Amino acid sequence: MFKKIWNWLLELFFPSNLKCIFCGRDIPDPKVCYCEDCAETLKFNVGQRCKVCDDLVSADSEVCENCKSHHKSFEKAVAPLVYQDAVRGVVLKLKNSNARYLAEPMARMMFERLQKENFDFDLLVPIPLSPKSLSKRKFNQAKLLADELGRLCNKPVDSTSFVKRKETRHQKELGFLDRQKNLEGAFKIEDRAKILNKNILLVDDVMTTGATANECAKVLKKYANHVFVVTFARNRLTKPANDDFFRKNT
Repeated sequence: MFKKIWNWLLELFFPSNLKCIFCGRDIPDPKVCYCEDCAETLKFNVGQRCKVCDDLVSADSEVCENCKSHHKSFEKAVAPLVYQDAVRGVVLKLKNSNARYLAEPMARMMFERLQKENFDFDLLVPIPLSPKSLSKRKFNQAKLLADELGRLCNKPVDSTSFVKRKETRHQKELGFLDRQKNLEGAFKIEDRAKILNKNILLVDDVMTTGATANECAKVLKKYANHVFVVTFARNRLTKPANDDFFRKNT
Protein backbone atom coordinates (compact mmCIF):
# COMPACT_ATOMS: atom_id res chain seq x y z
CA MET A 1 0.00 0.00 0.00
CA PHE A 2 2.85 2.38 0.88
CA LYS A 3 4.48 1.72 -2.50
CA LYS A 4 1.24 2.49 -4.35
CA ILE A 5 0.80 5.76 -2.44
CA TRP A 6 4.43 6.69 -3.08
CA ASN A 7 4.09 6.00 -6.82
CA TRP A 8 0.87 8.05 -6.92
CA LEU A 9 2.61 10.99 -5.23
CA LEU A 10 5.55 10.76 -7.64
CA GLU A 11 3.19 10.79 -10.60
CA LEU A 12 1.26 13.72 -9.14
CA PHE A 13 4.30 15.95 -8.66
CA PHE A 14 6.57 14.53 -11.38
CA PRO A 15 4.28 13.30 -14.20
CA SER A 16 5.97 10.55 -16.23
CA ASN A 17 4.30 11.73 -19.44
CA LEU A 18 6.35 14.94 -19.28
CA LYS A 19 9.65 13.04 -19.28
CA CYS A 20 11.46 11.39 -22.17
CA ILE A 21 11.11 7.64 -21.65
CA PHE A 22 14.63 7.07 -22.98
CA CYS A 23 16.73 9.65 -21.09
CA GLY A 24 14.39 11.21 -18.49
CA ARG A 25 14.71 14.79 -19.75
CA ASP A 26 11.71 17.11 -19.73
CA ILE A 27 9.62 17.16 -22.91
CA PRO A 28 7.35 20.06 -23.89
CA ASP A 29 4.64 17.96 -25.54
CA PRO A 30 3.24 14.93 -23.64
CA LYS A 31 1.94 13.56 -26.95
CA VAL A 32 5.55 12.78 -27.90
CA CYS A 33 7.30 10.44 -25.49
CA TYR A 34 10.90 11.28 -26.38
CA CYS A 35 12.96 14.48 -26.37
CA GLU A 36 14.56 16.24 -29.32
CA ASP A 37 18.02 14.91 -28.47
CA CYS A 38 16.77 11.32 -28.41
CA ALA A 39 14.91 11.92 -31.68
CA GLU A 40 18.35 12.48 -33.21
CA THR A 41 19.99 9.43 -31.68
CA LEU A 42 17.26 6.77 -31.42
CA LYS A 43 17.57 3.84 -33.77
CA PHE A 44 14.31 3.80 -35.73
CA ASN A 45 13.37 0.78 -37.81
CA VAL A 46 13.63 2.53 -41.17
CA GLY A 47 15.02 1.82 -44.63
CA GLN A 48 14.29 -1.07 -46.98
CA ARG A 49 12.69 -3.76 -44.86
CA CYS A 50 11.33 -7.27 -45.33
CA LYS A 51 7.64 -7.19 -46.23
CA VAL A 52 7.05 -10.13 -43.89
CA CYS A 53 9.14 -9.68 -40.73
CA ASP A 54 10.27 -6.01 -40.99
CA ASP A 55 14.00 -6.85 -40.85
CA LEU A 56 16.53 -5.01 -43.01
CA VAL A 57 16.93 -6.16 -46.63
CA SER A 58 19.00 -4.97 -49.57
CA ALA A 59 17.61 -2.34 -51.93
CA ASP A 60 16.75 -4.94 -54.57
CA SER A 61 14.97 -7.37 -52.18
CA GLU A 62 11.47 -7.54 -50.74
CA VAL A 63 11.92 -10.52 -48.41
CA CYS A 64 14.82 -11.28 -46.06
CA GLU A 65 16.82 -14.51 -46.17
CA ASN A 66 15.22 -15.77 -42.96
CA CYS A 67 11.71 -15.47 -44.40
CA LYS A 68 12.80 -16.96 -47.72
CA SER A 69 14.20 -20.00 -45.89
CA HIS A 70 11.50 -20.34 -43.24
CA HIS A 71 7.84 -19.74 -44.04
CA LYS A 72 6.07 -17.52 -41.53
CA SER A 73 2.51 -18.22 -40.42
CA PHE A 74 1.83 -14.55 -39.74
CA GLU A 75 1.02 -12.19 -42.60
CA LYS A 76 3.28 -9.34 -41.55
CA ALA A 77 5.15 -7.99 -38.53
CA VAL A 78 6.08 -4.36 -37.82
CA ALA A 79 8.06 -2.48 -35.16
CA PRO A 80 8.85 1.24 -34.81
CA LEU A 81 12.33 0.85 -33.29
CA VAL A 82 15.47 -1.27 -33.37
CA TYR A 83 16.39 -3.17 -30.20
CA GLN A 84 19.64 -1.40 -29.33
CA ASP A 85 21.02 1.09 -26.81
CA ALA A 86 18.32 3.30 -25.22
CA VAL A 87 15.50 1.25 -26.78
CA ARG A 88 16.86 -1.91 -25.21
CA GLY A 89 17.14 -0.07 -21.88
CA VAL A 90 13.46 0.92 -21.93
CA VAL A 91 12.32 -2.63 -22.73
CA LEU A 92 14.43 -4.10 -19.92
CA LYS A 93 13.22 -1.43 -17.50
CA LEU A 94 9.61 -2.34 -18.25
CA LYS A 95 10.23 -6.05 -17.84
CA ASN A 96 12.74 -6.20 -15.01
CA SER A 97 12.15 -3.05 -12.96
CA ASN A 98 8.36 -3.12 -12.79
CA ALA A 99 8.19 0.18 -14.73
CA ARG A 100 4.64 -0.46 -15.91
CA TYR A 101 4.05 3.22 -16.66
CA LEU A 102 6.28 2.78 -19.73
CA ALA A 103 3.66 0.62 -21.45
CA GLU A 104 1.48 3.60 -22.37
CA PRO A 105 4.12 5.68 -24.22
CA MET A 106 5.60 2.54 -25.78
CA ALA A 107 2.15 1.61 -27.09
CA ARG A 108 1.78 5.09 -28.58
CA MET A 109 4.92 4.56 -30.64
CA MET A 110 3.63 1.15 -31.75
CA PHE A 111 0.29 2.71 -32.67
CA GLU A 112 2.03 5.36 -34.76
CA ARG A 113 3.78 2.57 -36.68
CA LEU A 114 0.53 0.63 -37.09
CA GLN A 115 -1.17 3.64 -38.64
CA LYS A 116 1.20 3.36 -41.58
CA GLU A 117 -0.08 -0.15 -42.31
CA ASN A 118 -3.39 -1.41 -43.59
CA PHE A 119 -3.85 -4.20 -41.05
CA ASP A 120 -7.45 -5.37 -40.87
CA PHE A 121 -7.72 -6.97 -37.41
CA ASP A 122 -10.58 -7.65 -35.01
CA LEU A 123 -8.78 -8.58 -31.83
CA LEU A 124 -5.48 -7.92 -30.04
CA VAL A 125 -3.79 -10.91 -28.41
CA PRO A 126 -0.65 -10.51 -26.28
CA ILE A 127 1.95 -13.24 -26.59
CA PRO A 128 1.47 -15.12 -23.29
CA LEU A 129 3.98 -15.99 -20.59
CA SER A 130 4.17 -19.43 -19.03
CA PRO A 131 2.58 -19.76 -15.57
CA LYS A 132 6.06 -19.97 -14.01
CA SER A 133 7.33 -16.82 -15.75
CA LEU A 134 4.12 -14.93 -14.96
CA SER A 135 4.35 -15.92 -11.29
CA LYS A 136 7.95 -14.73 -11.14
CA ARG A 137 7.43 -11.38 -12.91
CA LYS A 138 3.89 -10.76 -11.59
CA PHE A 139 2.76 -9.29 -14.92
CA ASN A 140 2.99 -9.90 -18.66
CA GLN A 141 4.61 -6.93 -20.40
CA ALA A 142 2.98 -7.94 -23.71
CA LYS A 143 -0.45 -7.71 -22.07
CA LEU A 144 0.32 -4.23 -20.71
CA LEU A 145 1.27 -3.11 -24.22
CA ALA A 146 -1.80 -4.81 -25.74
CA ASP A 147 -4.16 -3.16 -23.25
CA GLU A 148 -2.77 0.30 -24.02
CA LEU A 149 -2.73 -0.37 -27.75
CA GLY A 150 -6.29 -1.69 -27.63
CA ARG A 151 -7.45 1.62 -26.18
CA LEU A 152 -5.67 3.54 -28.92
CA CYS A 153 -7.05 1.28 -31.66
CA ASN A 154 -10.49 1.01 -30.05
CA LYS A 155 -10.28 -2.77 -30.41
CA PRO A 156 -10.86 -5.54 -27.85
CA VAL A 157 -7.98 -7.38 -26.16
CA ASP A 158 -8.15 -11.09 -25.33
CA SER A 159 -5.49 -12.32 -22.92
CA THR A 160 -7.20 -15.49 -21.71
CA SER A 161 -8.13 -17.55 -24.79
CA PHE A 162 -4.54 -18.13 -25.91
CA VAL A 163 -2.05 -19.36 -23.31
CA LYS A 164 1.47 -20.72 -22.89
CA ARG A 165 1.08 -23.98 -21.08
CA LYS A 166 4.70 -24.89 -20.38
CA GLU A 167 8.06 -23.32 -19.62
CA THR A 168 10.61 -23.36 -22.46
CA ARG A 169 14.35 -22.87 -22.64
CA HIS A 170 15.62 -19.31 -22.90
CA GLN A 171 15.84 -18.53 -26.60
CA LYS A 172 18.61 -15.93 -26.60
CA GLU A 173 21.39 -18.20 -27.87
CA LEU A 174 19.21 -20.25 -30.26
CA GLY A 175 18.77 -19.85 -34.01
CA PHE A 176 15.38 -19.82 -35.74
CA LEU A 177 15.01 -23.59 -36.20
CA ASP A 178 16.15 -24.37 -32.64
CA ARG A 179 13.83 -21.68 -31.31
CA GLN A 180 10.97 -23.16 -33.30
CA LYS A 181 11.69 -26.64 -31.98
CA ASN A 182 11.97 -25.28 -28.44
CA LEU A 183 8.47 -23.76 -28.73
CA GLU A 184 6.68 -26.79 -30.19
CA GLY A 185 3.60 -27.58 -28.13
CA ALA A 186 4.16 -24.62 -25.80
CA PHE A 187 1.01 -22.70 -26.76
CA LYS A 188 -2.63 -23.69 -26.85
CA ILE A 189 -6.06 -22.16 -27.38
CA GLU A 190 -8.32 -22.29 -24.33
CA ASP A 191 -11.41 -20.76 -25.93
CA ARG A 192 -11.62 -21.29 -29.68
CA ALA A 193 -14.96 -19.44 -29.97
CA LYS A 194 -13.28 -16.10 -29.25
CA ILE A 195 -10.60 -16.78 -31.89
CA LEU A 196 -12.77 -18.37 -34.56
CA ASN A 197 -12.65 -16.57 -37.93
CA LYS A 198 -11.01 -13.52 -36.34
CA ASN A 199 -8.14 -11.46 -37.71
CA ILE A 200 -5.62 -11.29 -34.87
CA LEU A 201 -2.99 -8.69 -34.00
CA LEU A 202 -0.31 -10.37 -31.88
CA VAL A 203 1.44 -7.99 -29.50
CA ASP A 204 4.90 -8.33 -27.92
CA ASP A 205 7.79 -6.15 -26.78
CA VAL A 206 10.60 -7.43 -29.03
CA MET A 207 10.98 -9.63 -32.11
CA THR A 208 14.30 -11.30 -32.99
CA THR A 209 14.02 -14.24 -35.39
CA GLY A 210 10.22 -14.25 -35.36
CA ALA A 211 10.10 -17.83 -34.10
CA THR A 212 7.82 -17.08 -31.14
CA ALA A 213 5.40 -15.00 -33.22
CA ASN A 214 5.49 -17.68 -35.90
CA GLU A 215 4.64 -20.50 -33.49
CA CYS A 216 1.84 -18.43 -31.94
CA ALA A 217 0.45 -17.57 -35.37
CA LYS A 218 0.60 -21.22 -36.43
CA VAL A 219 -1.49 -22.28 -33.43
CA LEU A 220 -3.93 -19.37 -33.72
CA LYS A 221 -4.53 -19.97 -37.43
CA LYS A 222 -6.07 -23.33 -36.69
CA TYR A 223 -9.17 -21.22 -35.99
CA ALA A 224 -8.32 -17.60 -36.87
CA ASN A 225 -8.24 -16.14 -40.37
CA HIS A 226 -5.17 -13.89 -40.43
CA VAL A 227 -2.48 -13.02 -37.91
CA PHE A 228 -0.46 -9.79 -37.90
CA VAL A 229 2.28 -8.86 -35.42
CA VAL A 230 3.37 -5.61 -33.79
CA THR A 231 6.26 -5.20 -31.37
CA PHE A 232 7.91 -2.18 -29.79
CA ALA A 233 11.33 -3.10 -31.15
CA ARG A 234 12.96 -5.29 -33.78
CA ASN A 235 16.22 -7.07 -32.98
CA ARG A 236 17.73 -6.89 -36.43
CA LEU A 237 19.46 -9.95 -37.86
CA THR A 238 20.92 -7.84 -40.69
CA LYS A 239 23.02 -4.86 -39.64
CA PRO A 240 23.38 -1.60 -41.62
CA ALA A 241 26.80 -0.18 -42.42
CA ASN A 242 26.52 2.89 -40.17
CA ASP A 243 24.35 4.50 -37.50
CA ASP A 244 23.10 7.25 -39.82
CA PHE A 245 20.91 4.59 -41.41
CA PHE A 246 18.63 4.53 -38.35
CA ARG A 247 17.52 8.16 -38.54
CA LYS A 248 13.76 8.53 -38.73
CA ASN A 249 13.90 10.92 -41.69
CA THR A 250 15.90 8.48 -43.78
